[in-house]
Amino acid sequence: MAQDFKDAEVTHRHLSHLFGLYPGHTITMQRNPEICEAISNSLHKRGEDGPGWSSTWKMALWARLLNSENAYRMILKLITLAPPGKKVGFEGGLYTNLWTAHPPFQIDGNFGFSAAIAEMLLQSTPTDLHLLPALPSDKWPEGCVKGLRARGDTTVSIFWEKGELQEAVLWFNNRDNSVLRLHYGGQVAEATVEADNVYRFNGILQCVETCPLDKCAF
Repeated sequence: MAQDFKDAEVTHRHLSHLFGLYPGHTITMQRNPEICEAISNSLHKRGEDGPGWSSTWKMALWARLLNSENAYRMILKLITLAPPGKKVGFEGGLYTNLWTAHPPFQIDGNFGFSAAIAEMLLQSTPTDLHLLPALPSDKWPEGCVKGLRARGDTTVSIFWEKGELQEAVLWFNNRDNSVLRLHYGGQVAEATVEADNVYRFNGILQCVETCPLDKCAF
C-alpha cells in the first residue's frame, strides 16, 4: 500500500521516478493529465539547480509537459557559466569550453541538451507527429530545424515565423503504417503516406505538395 513519506532531499538531482514521461512513453499529457500534474509538482519541488545531465532531463520533461516557458528557463539555467576557478558542485552550468559542469565532467549533459531541444520542437510516436509542441514562441519567433528523426523511420524539417508553424516537410524510408496523424496547436490532421515520397504541409496541416524522394528539391 502506498504511504506518504518525507523526502530525504527535496531538491535531489535524480529524476528516475519520472522516467515514464521521459524518456519513456507510458505517461503522456493526452492519456494521463492527472499524473502529469503530479509530475509538474514534483519538478517544481526539485527546483532548477542540478548538473548538466539533470538540467537537460528537466528541460525534456518540461517539453513533454508542453511547458515551453519552464523548458526555456532550464536552457538559461544550463548555459550560465560556472564561476571560473571555483570548485563545481551539483549546481550546474557550463564550463568556458561549453562542457556541462559536473564533478567530474559528464558528456550526458551536452548530448542531452540537443535531445531536449529536439523534444521542444518535435515529439513523435510511430503513428503521430507533434509539431512545435513546446516552442517558446516569444523567445524563438522565427526559425527552422532540418532533418530531425522521428519514430516510424520519419525525417522531419519544420519552419516557423512569428511563433507559428509555416511549413513541415516529411519523408520516410520505410513505414509499417500508411496513416500518419499530425498535431499542431490543437489541430489534428490525418495523412496517407508512402515510403520514398516527400510531403510538404502548410501551417494548417494541409498537404500542399508531394513528390518522389529522388526527384524532390526540398
